[in-house]
Amino acid sequence: MLKPALMFKDRAVLQRDKRIAVWGLADPGSEVSVSVQGSTAAAKADADGKWTAYVGPLSVSEKEELVISSGEESITCRDIMVGDVWFAGGQSNMEFHMRYDADVAAEKEVCANPMIRFFDYPEVSFAGQIDMADYGKNYGFWRECDAENLERFSATAYYCVKELQAKYQIPMGILACNWGGTPAMAWIPEEVAAQNGDRHRIEAYHKGLEALDLEAYDQQFLNNPGSFRTDQLADPISDLMMFGCSQEEFLKKIGEMMAAAGIDPSTVNMEDAMLPMGPRHEWRPAGLYESMLLPCVPYGIKGFLWYQGCSDSDTPEDAGAYETVFPALIRHWRALWQEDLPFLFVQLAPLNHWMQTDGEFYPITRAAQQHTADTVPGTAMAVITDVGMEWDIHPKKKQPVGHRLSLLAQHYVYGDMNVLCEAPTLTAVTAGEGEAVLTFDNAGDGLYLTDQVPYGQFVGKECAGGLQIFQDGTAVDLSEAKAAAAGDKLTITCPGIHDGKKTKAVMAGTKWYLVNLYNSAGIPARPASAGEE
Repeated sequence: MLKPALMFKDRAVLQRDKRIAVWGLADPGSEVSVSVQGSTAAAKADADGKWTAYVGPLSVSEKEELVISSGEESITCRDIMVGDVWFAGGQSNMEFHMRYDADVAAEKEVCANPMIRFFDYPEVSFAGQIDMADYGKNYGFWRECDAENLERFSATAYYCVKELQAKYQIPMGILACNWGGTPAMAWIPEEVAAQNGDRHRIEAYHKGLEALDLEAYDQQFLNNPGSFRTDQLADPISDLMMFGCSQEEFLKKIGEMMAAAGIDPSTVNMEDAMLPMGPRHEWRPAGLYESMLLPCVPYGIKGFLWYQGCSDSDTPEDAGAYETVFPALIRHWRALWQEDLPFLFVQLAPLNHWMQTDGEFYPITRAAQQHTADTVPGTAMAVITDVGMEWDIHPKKKQPVGHRLSLLAQHYVYGDMNVLCEAPTLTAVTAGEGEAVLTFDNAGDGLYLTDQVPYGQFVGKECAGGLQIFQDGTAVDLSEAKAAAAGDKLTITCPGIHDGKKTKAVMAGTKWYLVNLYNSAGIPARPASAGEE
């Protein structure tokens, strides 16, 4: 019984310049041999049949074979590459498939690249679920980047890795381990979440378990076709990701899809269709940590790409806890890999409202994300204050998101110090009669304003989207304001601004906005404030 971990398959990408762990199951007490690129290692299966062997360090290469053998059994993984592997984690905006990306049609024409590979770990919410359905047809193997496979790639991770591969000309792998809607506490042990601010949700979960009929719950799970996500792209609900519209329009489209499928929406009880929060639910504390993350540890990786936080923003208490929960997640993941790996993440986009999600507490979460970038070494944050969609939690244009993650990687991970990767940051404001001058860090070769943001939404060059100015604690009416950018300064001329008053400027401080102020790297200004109350 020789069974390597799921990632060790044909076309796998192995991490360069590190000792690589190869692990799996074998007969208890049996000897296991692993060899690749001329490096060989042996391990002995323990009483439970678990074994881990370490090979390498490995150098960049293609067309390798990874041979795993035990006794008379032997498994050969072919077309192995050695390069850099990026772990893509988070919730729906990292899961978001290229099928739904605004530029997928054009990208299919140019995407073919055998040097980029993608592995999507099956979405399973409890130990053993992976053996209860056929996940292997669509998940759990390495896909080469081409027009046929592109639709299943994580769009955010694809755009990031595509740029890195083009620049550094080495094989690149994406190990995707994510699930839409999941809070951070689903990806860490219960005690870690409880000790770092999420005790209230954990206690609520266990209180709910006391009132749950577990036998009926299990039966409901098994009878619910949505419990086994064996093909996300065959799920008609997933196709709703392609729509960027208001909640009213969104619900209308759901009704149209149900009618086309011969389903009368009035006969559907959504409470019956939704699985209660219980021991098989993907949102529960530590659920995906146990069922999805741990099976990927310690696969050799270059670093983490993370896009999550929406599900930690439902209440001010949840959003406030993110300041401690998120750094705890980073620390724990690094401890699992026993290495202070780079952790690059995306700040929440602007949002007004989507379904039951309101962006009211997003400013709190964004501040927590900025705090993490400022205080946790080896982290960096991609700012996307220009790509939000007012009525959709899933921005449909992921290229700017992946591009800014790529810039962070180029600068902080690959050491290209000439790459400008940080967002313009408001640091000072001075007010005169009819004018306020705002100063920004990270301007590069100079700030500029655009007429439109990446979605083609008109903003207007004469205004500064997302900007608020307060004097003596009262908001200034900027409806007649004009803006001009040059160097590291943004000048606002407005009849409502007066000299001699306490002045505070706030950039991107609300739930919804579209920032149109950029630095020379094309990065929009991030949420920040300056001045005096």
